[in-house]
Amino acid sequence: MRKLAAFLGWVGLLSLGLAQSAPDILDRVEKNLSTPWQATVQGRIQGPGGEEELLARVYALPQARLFRVEFLKPGSLEGNFTVITEKEVWNYLYLTNQLVISPREKAKIQGLGFAPQGLGDLKALSEQVDLRLEGEVRLPEGMAWKLVGRSKEGQGFAAMELYLLKADPRPLRFVFLDEKGKVLADLKVVEFKRTNLTEAQLKRYPKDAQVVRR
Repeated sequence: MRKLAAFLGWVGLLSLGLAQSAPDILDRVEKNLSTPWQATVQGRIQGPGGEEELLARVYALPQARLFRVEFLKPGSLEGNFTVITEKEVWNYLYLTNQLVISPREKAKIQGLGFAPQGLGDLKALSEQVDLRLEGEVRLPEGMAWKLVGRSKEGQGFAAMELYLLKADPRPLRFVFLDEKGKVLADLKVVEFKRTNLTEAQLKRYPKDAQVVRR
């Protein structure tokens, strides 16, 4: 009986260890965020003219792998938005009234310095960054997993830190870093809520916009 109890205890510890892997945690987050949701992303980014404030709203239809990011700050991005589909990224440029459509793997936002896909789509982010679990930290929202990793080439950043709420598995904070460890962006996810959204709402753009494919 003692051997059986010891074996079961070992299996339990092993299962606990497996449950704490980065892929398993990201899987929990993906399942938890399977229904439509929206949130606000706010923080600081390194823009062309130095550090700037970023404020954006994110809308997500995870089942369709469809996401929309609307930029309110900085001034250089105000009025712009990004629509992320399964295969493409649409960047709408307010000043020129252009909708620039690019393949997901090539998409960037001018003035942002990194691809925007990860702000809503953690599955896409996990394909760009080799994430591993570093530990747990206490944040104002509660205990959170801290994942860190190096990015693949061409992502616009070298490494990142990702903080995920344990009690309600979802992103709380993204930190993007360059090769020297300098912070390119430190962004918090606030005002999270589940809501009703449609594909038409997320894909809308001005009818008179010039559509450019790259």
